[in-house]
Amino acid sequence: MRFTPTWIALIMVRPITLLVYLLAGPQRAAVKGNLTALKPSFGPLRRWWAGYQVFLEFALTYLDRLWHMHFRREVTWDIPYVEHFDALRAIPGGVLIFTIHSGNYDVGATLFTTKLGRALHTVRAPEKSKDMQLLREAELRRTEQENPLLRVHYSIADSHLGLELCRVLRAGEVVAVQGDRVITGVSPVAISHAGCTYKIPRGPLVLAEISSAPCIPIFLERLGCLKYRIHIGDCFYDGRTKIRADDLGKIWIPIMHDYIQQHWDQWFVFEPLVTPKSA
Repeated sequence: MRFTPTWIALIMVRPITLLVYLLAGPQRAAVKGNLTALKPSFGPLRRWWAGYQVFLEFALTYLDRLWHMHFRREVTWDIPYVEHFDALRAIPGGVLIFTIHSGNYDVGATLFTTKLGRALHTVRAPEKSKDMQLLREAELRRTEQENPLLRVHYSIADSHLGLELCRVLRAGEVVAVQGDRVITGVSPVAISHAGCTYKIPRGPLVLAEISSAPCIPIFLERLGCLKYRIHIGDCFYDGRTKIRADDLGKIWIPIMHDYIQQHWDQWFVFEPLVTPKSA
């Protein structure tokens, strides 16, 4: 990437992604299974091609991340609902942001802290290999040194992360959690909506319940090479009324579902997380 022109990299990524798509059997099957529930109108060939489109968007997003983090290339951002962003900045206390695996989480978090002017605590799952984890931690340490407002927490078993994040929220800071992907060791909850049954992590919902922090949905959309849009929704829980975690999930799922329906090719989960309701 240091010596390859951008346009060549953008051409090369397509056959390389196709090769990965053909070799990654379990991940390909998971994405196609999710698409079966999300887009029942897709036939077998259309679903196969749609799975490749998801892999390709993920690859293009990862290229953007590398260009930005390692080669200092600027990312262009579009915030269509500025009034929602201003409303978020005006909240005096802690805020819990719900997002999903869409767009570019790492680059988005860096920009968001700059625009927000407040500390942002993000939660990540550990990488599956030790070498990748060491590489990612080195990248994040450099990012945190350059942007002291960004703080990263790892979701590790028996780490009491929920209690720490609750303390952070009650101290008036901002926490971002991904409310769509269930990983090993995470307690799931199944919620149905619009003909689909989603299996999502219960932790973020419990955190919202016990912290009584207002909850705001934010989604990142890739528009093109190093170009992104931030979708900031209305607050879906004000934090003032008492609500159970499962009931909060029934509010969150329709918001997530509507976005994924429109941007299914940018939902980067490679595990079976959604099934038809009757399944």
